[in-house]
Amino acid sequence: MQVEDLDTPVLIVDLDALEENVARYRRYFEGHRIAFRPHIKTHKTLALAHRQMAEGAIGITCQKLGEVEVMVAGGLRTDTLVPYNLVGRQKLDRLTALARQTRMTVAADSEYTVRGLSEAAHAGGVSIGVLVELDAVGGRTGVSPQRAVELGRLIDALPGLELRGVMGFPTPPKTRPLFQEALDLFDRAGLPHPVVSGGSTKCAFQAHEVPEFTEYRAGEYLVGGAGHMWGGTHTVAQCALRVITTVVSRPAEGRAILDGGSKSLSATFREGSMGHLVEYPDARFYGASEEHGHVDVSACAQKPEIGERVQVIPVHPCPCVNEHDELVAVRKGRVEAVWPIYARGKVR
Repeated sequence: MQVEDLDTPVLIVDLDALEENVARYRRYFEGHRIAFRPHIKTHKTLALAHRQMAEGAIGITCQKLGEVEVMVAGGLRTDTLVPYNLVGRQKLDRLTALARQTRMTVAADSEYTVRGLSEAAHAGGVSIGVLVELDAVGGRTGVSPQRAVELGRLIDALPGLELRGVMGFPTPPKTRPLFQEALDLFDRAGLPHPVVSGGSTKCAFQAHEVPEFTEYRAGEYLVGGAGHMWGGTHTVAQCALRVITTVVSRPAEGRAILDGGSKSLSATFREGSMGHLVEYPDARFYGASEEHGHVDVSACAQKPEIGERVQVIPVHPCPCVNEHDELVAVRKGRVEAVWPIYARGKVR
């Protein structure tokens, strides 16, 4: 089957671009002797997770337990990190069930979370690893180095838990003093920290500037996205994830309407747009409804016509993938595989 035979809107991944991304990030992390732990929340597919492990990953990162359950059911019983505070009986029961099947590590930034983890692990007869999350770049989760060592002592003392170190997100080079302070306090307290985990595709190629990192987490590196293209980490050719759409209306000279809206691309806007049109780089999304992409083509010397197919590089690949049931793998215009996105919608 050729790409032209696919009905639109359809989510595709270009295998040549994907393989180039895998290779260049692998070269970087191997060259700097930093272990790599890819985040599967970007692609949510078993086929790509297995490929990442085959390419040298030390384990995977999953944001939610539902993603872990999909990966384990699909044969990925590997070293898994959930960098998230897991709270509540339902989640803790699921976590202990997973810990019987694979090595599990989670993040925590409060005594409440830590004590809940310990009670569940001890009652379930399992061991769960814990990383203390540092407040790397303020505004989300994480604690100060001083609070981190207090939590570290608690984790180290409670049954069912293994203190494995610290983590943060995102971790640009300016966060190095934060990690240095936390690790110094851990050392003074005699606390172990075999894992020091950084993350974010945006600053992945700066990871070596924080030599304390033992491992690094990234998800979007695999497929890029318009946000990464504008940020300089990926070229247009290296943005492997595309949504092929069809122009269904030209209601005005400077306007084109696509058959892919927020339910195909996600509603994420950055730099004043929700995607990049490959064939019409001067076009700009000025809005979208659920099933329509609203594109300003007034700056384009040649404008798209009704019935024409155009490729859109989404601004943010993660929510875009979560809108689709399947990911179509293509190479040089030919379909090589259709991968079910089994972990889509796994938000619990």
